[in-house]
Amino acid sequence: MAMGKAYHPRCFTCVVCGCCLDGVPFTVDATSQIHCIEDFHRKFAPRCSLCGQPIMPEPGQEETVRIVALDRSFHVNCYVCEDCGLLLSSEGEGRGCYPLDGHILCKSCSARRIQDLSAKISTDC
Repeated sequence: MAMGKAYHPRCFTCVVCGCCLDGVPFTVDATSQIHCIEDFHRKFAPRCSLCGQPIMPEPGQEETVRIVALDRSFHVNCYVCEDCGLLLSSEGEGRGCYPLDGHILCKSCSARRIQDLSAKISTDC
């Protein structure tokens, strides 16, 4: 029995990959289609703004960690400064995000861009 219906074990399968879900964790989407957990995450998980891959739990984990900055989602390892590639985090001096004009930047690259903008403005006048 699943979702109030009876299934033959061999008929209780994922709509994406067709694997048998008898006795294993599964989930149901908004249209009541049955998915294995992995395919459900692949299909519905938020996509990383940098690499484009779904942000899914690691194998064997139920929870996932995603970083949201400037309304964009990132894998922890994809959350890097757009200019220098420094891995950003919420911890550690200078490792936070210092956004500028919609760009994800580290502290020093943000400061450099602000300096460059200030220099350009003062020479334009």
